[in-house]
Amino acid sequence: MPRISAEHEQAVRTRIVDAAIKVFGDLGYERASIQDIVRESGLSVGAVYTHFKGKEELFLIACACEAEAQASTFKLRLAELGSLPDRLRVAVDWAVEASVGGNTAKSALAHARSRPDSSAELREVLRGSRSMMVDFARSLLTDAVAAGELPGWVDSDGIAAAWVTLIDGFAVRTAEFGGISSEDARREAYSLLELLLAAPAAIPPAVEQVRRTAPEPA
Repeated sequence: MPRISAEHEQAVRTRIVDAAIKVFGDLGYERASIQDIVRESGLSVGAVYTHFKGKEELFLIACACEAEAQASTFKLRLAELGSLPDRLRVAVDWAVEASVGGNTAKSALAHARSRPDSSAELREVLRGSRSMMVDFARSLLTDAVAAGELPGWVDSDGIAAAWVTLIDGFAVRTAEFGGISSEDARREAYSLLELLLAAPAAIPPAVEQVRRTAPEPA
């Protein structure tokens, strides 16, 4: 019997994962089946179960691979841009797509965020994806402050966390109210982005007052 190379084995695994990403993105976890992934991959049921335990494992891997691919694409797009408004809009677009997906098909990650019964492993993938978004947003804002594109009083940590919480809210609305289009999500996110870009160079008195009277973190 001819020996199967490691390269062939990896190619088969990649083919199955790519099919899973497509199927879970189109159908979501509940509606998708192993048979759907078999048809999309063009392989056999045996090939799928040789490499993966089942649907839950494939969904977890699909979400993790999708998060990594989205991050890589975002970094490349961001590196090509010069102005702060363009960089911020690309960041918002990336976060919205990661949360609610596009018009024709949602991402596996978007479906994962709307699942109320996520496993501990899947919740860890989602936490990692959220942390990555916060880190990107914080870095983007910190660099803009250092370059003088944003005023020094801008709280990069707070705004980054608040933006990602807003994005998380889109996923909640998708789960609870039947969805929000990516166009509506962008419009709402852009409206807050415009406020950030309009920030004056001096510390607004109202902001300083809030900081002086805010309770210390526990």
